[in-house]
Amino acid sequence: MNRITYLIILSLIFLNCNAQVKHNKELIEQSQAELKQDFEYFFSDCLINKDCNECITNLISKAKDEYHSYLIGDALYNIDYKKSFELHKSAIKKHPNELSFILKYAIENHRIEKYKTAIKHYKKYKKVRENDFRVDVWLSECYLNLGNYKKAIEHWKKANHSKNHIGIDKAIYIIHGQTDQIKKRSDLILKTQSKDSKSAYELIFLDMNWELDWWNNNIQEYFLEKDINTVKNTFGKDSKEYVQLSAYNKIKHLSKKPNTKDSIKIVLSDSKLILENNKMPINGKVTSDLLRISFINKLLDEKQFFENRGQEMIELADKHKDEELLNIYAYLEAVSTGHVSEKTDKKGWNEYLSEKFAISYFIGLADKNKHDNPDLTKALNDFPNSSKIHWVKLNCAKIEGKEIKTDLIEVLKKEFKTLGSDQSKYSYGLKNYFYLLENEI
Repeated sequence: MNRITYLIILSLIFLNCNAQVKHNKELIEQSQAELKQDFEYFFSDCLINKDCNECITNLISKAKDEYHSYLIGDALYNIDYKKSFELHKSAIKKHPNELSFILKYAIENHRIEKYKTAIKHYKKYKKVRENDFRVDVWLSECYLNLGNYKKAIEHWKKANHSKNHIGIDKAIYIIHGQTDQIKKRSDLILKTQSKDSKSAYELIFLDMNWELDWWNNNIQEYFLEKDINTVKNTFGKDSKEYVQLSAYNKIKHLSKKPNTKDSIKIVLSDSKLILENNKMPINGKVTSDLLRISFINKLLDEKQFFENRGQEMIELADKHKDEELLNIYAYLEAVSTGHVSEKTDKKGWNEYLSEKFAISYFIGLADKNKHDNPDLTKALNDFPNSSKIHWVKLNCAKIEGKEIKTDLIEVLKKEFKTLGSDQSKYSYGLKNYFYLLENEI
């Protein structure tokens, strides 16, 4: 083969390699325009007024090609992860070298723990978008779960936490964030319409505390207006459910405005809720929110409330099997006595299967914690995804001079899924654990 022919072949190979991955921005924008009305109907009308599954089926039927499938998959990413996965999978089958398809397919495989497939597509994407630090975060978790710890550390360091920590937090949420709120609302509506009181409270609380991500929530006004009317039509305008939830609606909105203490007091009094020894709602989340607002506005004193109604909180919690009601009691107990008692923690852990109370129990043990404590083993079995409880075991191993690598890796895996070691859900815990892991291998 002469030199010129050889160079021509090399040039063709080079061009073909670069042509393998492409980004058809124009086709995506065209598809977005074609689906605009369908998306508007889906988000602004159908999800508010109709059954969630019916809306999803209808939207999927609008997909005419792989670019439609890709965009509808994106729309369903935080609503129905199974349908989202299938749509992205069908898109990449038809266009395996479309850059946008490659990234979404990698992410989809990552969150269902198909790490090898995810890595393959992340690496393909990374060749074109080499400065996208999020991919290094995702690759780091994939390699960690496959046991390639050196690669996991390498990509974690490439993500540059000191520069990109906020983006890293958000990248982790993309994989492990909540995806069930829309479907949960749809299910709660059906149960509310069948006159299930507990579901009515859960429904309105969900609308008023809608999780946008691990750090932010808001009130979904369109959902709320529709769902308050559902409660009214189902139970009646004079019903306990409608009266209490209407009051909660008013108070929650008032609490977001300045100088509304007197207005909040009037609503509570008129609704015969909480103040002057009036009843508390049967739902712990709603009660907790109303008490929080009352304490902030000095309508109630925590210590006095605990003395007068603490036992009532315990009885309500047991009657309704409501973890949040017990959590309110624990908060008030801590304010009044300086700590949550071991009895309360064990009750919350063993009777309510609450991770919060298990964590509180081990915090209370302090330096009495031991690596081989049977209670610690039980807690890890009860809460297998708790990075905070596993951290207790890791810390004990370090203090007792035991090998820490095994526990450290388990903590890292759990921390990636939850960011649970940090109360604010930041990734500084991950950063510290990776530093420890680098020193262990």
